[in-house]
Amino acid sequence: MYTQEITRTHRAAFVLLLDRSASMQQQVRFGNMIASKAEVVAYTANALITELMDRCRRTDGIRNYYDVAVLGYCGERVESLLHTEGFASIKELMAKIPPTTSISFTNSLDDGSQILTHHHQKCWIEPLAEGTTPMYEALHKAYNLVQEWCEQPQNQDSFPPIVINITDGEPTDCGDNDLRDVCTLIKRTETSDGNTLLINIHLCSDHTMQSVIFPRHDEIIYANHKARLLADCSSIMPAALNVAIHELKGLGATPPYIGMGYNASVVELLSMINIGSRSITQLE
Repeated sequence: MYTQEITRTHRAAFVLLLDRSASMQQQVRFGNMIASKAEVVAYTANALITELMDRCRRTDGIRNYYDVAVLGYCGERVESLLHTEGFASIKELMAKIPPTTSISFTNSLDDGSQILTHHHQKCWIEPLAEGTTPMYEALHKAYNLVQEWCEQPQNQDSFPPIVINITDGEPTDCGDNDLRDVCTLIKRTETSDGNTLLINIHLCSDHTMQSVIFPRHDEIIYANHKARLLADCSSIMPAALNVAIHELKGLGATPPYIGMGYNASVVELLSMINIGSRSITQLE
């Protein structure tokens, strides 16, 4: 299980769900830089799309290894943030590469002063922070996407889809049991190589609170309600990723690990997304 190589005939599906509600206006530290959560999430999503595209470059051209979907949710809507309503192939993304833009962050120096720094990046995803948090609707749309993808004959033996939900809050359109139910639907979709992996990442601006990254069950027994709910909603990570997770968590970490991060810093956010995408780097 979770061993299928990624080829042009066995593509992999990657779904990003991005919370774009009003609370994403809050500031977080991004390394030595300070930015809004919305800016950090957009920057991370753009970096990941660029990395997936780069993995598909070969001397003989571009190979279609991935189908990619990015959904943003806020207010009364859930919308695709790419140029298509469903999945986009790498070649489709390549055909509509956006121009390089300059992104500005506030950089904190050792002496306490601050300067504005600029980073150049292809910008598929623009930062946005407004309205409420229709997370249930976003997850249900993700379920429909991965279910349809898994049922297509050309995908039935592929590596299963990976869904990563990045949020800083709780849904405003459902209760706890509804959230568990829709996440269970996602985790039950499958290919012959395994079930869809669902990773929930909580992005927090309070750095005084302890973070929990890919926890074991005993690490969250006494955690607060939000952490336990995220754990219930997330996948148990496959053994194929245990070594990478162990390297991130450090000495003493033992599987099984839950695919969640709670009160994750930006550094941990990037690390979790990197591990989530490692499972689909073995390309033929």
